[in-house]
Amino acid sequence: MSDTSISNESTDKAAEYLRLALAKLSQAKLPVNSVNYALTYFYVAGKDVALNKKLDDLYESWDDGEAQQLFKRFICQCSENEYQELREELLMTVAQILGSVIDLAGKAAISNSTLEGHMEQLAQCHNPKEILNIASEIIAETRHFVEESRGFESDLMESTQEISLLKDELDHARRMAATDALTGLHNRRGFDEALSEAIANNQRQNDYISLLIIDIDHFKKVNDNHGHLVGDKVLIGISKILQKQMRGRDYLSRFGGEEFAVILSQTPITGAFTVAESLRKVVEKLRLKHVKTGKQLEQVTISIGVASYRKGETMKEYIERCDNALYRAKSLGRNRTVIAD
Repeated sequence: MSDTSISNESTDKAAEYLRLALAKLSQAKLPVNSVNYALTYFYVAGKDVALNKKLDDLYESWDDGEAQQLFKRFICQCSENEYQELREELLMTVAQILGSVIDLAGKAAISNSTLEGHMEQLAQCHNPKEILNIASEIIAETRHFVEESRGFESDLMESTQEISLLKDELDHARRMAATDALTGLHNRRGFDEALSEAIANNQRQNDYISLLIIDIDHFKKVNDNHGHLVGDKVLIGISKILQKQMRGRDYLSRFGGEEFAVILSQTPITGAFTVAESLRKVVEKLRLKHVKTGKQLEQVTISIGVASYRKGETMKEYIERCDNALYRAKSLGRNRTVIAD
């Protein structure tokens, strides 16, 4: 028999032999007992060419009687020195099993008292077959636990997937609740939440917040002259144009009716005025046509009120101040931007 000393083999290699041996037993559908495990361990470790040839011949028709004969012939018939080396290797293998159990379950697979009992047995044991029997007991005790753990993991995976689906549905519902059905922009509810959060951040970080409230000029005439379906198309078209002009941190929403609002974070009043004028000029250049008739619609323009947040004012006061600026822009002739007082 070849040298079986573990002294020249790393713990990692012993652990790999353990994994391969258990996998081979499972693949061949052989019972995990002391003799079968020992033979399979020696097989994957390549300890004895003659043993491996015998096992290759028998692997599809392995029975307990043949396993016992092979165990006695190739493993137990050894010199005193080899006998001691074999014991050391088997002890190392058992240690790997225990390590796997502890890693898997945090000692939950075997009770502390049972584990201590096995360790005491191993300390007093000198017969390789007895050592293997102890290893077999440990495997038998953990097998049920492992199977239950796998079942638990499977149930947990299904529950996690269900939770993930529920979360996705909840997120979708939340987005829908904050989304305007016609334009796809944030709605008034989403705007209120975003502005409230921006004001809270301002209290902590003292960042600039600017607000634009935008109104489509003479929108009632579009509805009166061409119908509400055309009016809806105009709203959708304007929303898309405005959306294209937004920067990454800008928050555009449909404020209500033919009004839109934009929250500009980290933007002082001068920058907000520049953004507002850019939006106004882009819309002013639009030339919209009736989809069915091809007839050009009246020129569409927008009026904009601009306000920078003042420390300490409520959200309602802030919106009213910006809305007053919009009212002045419309009263001064429309198609213009006015900064709030």
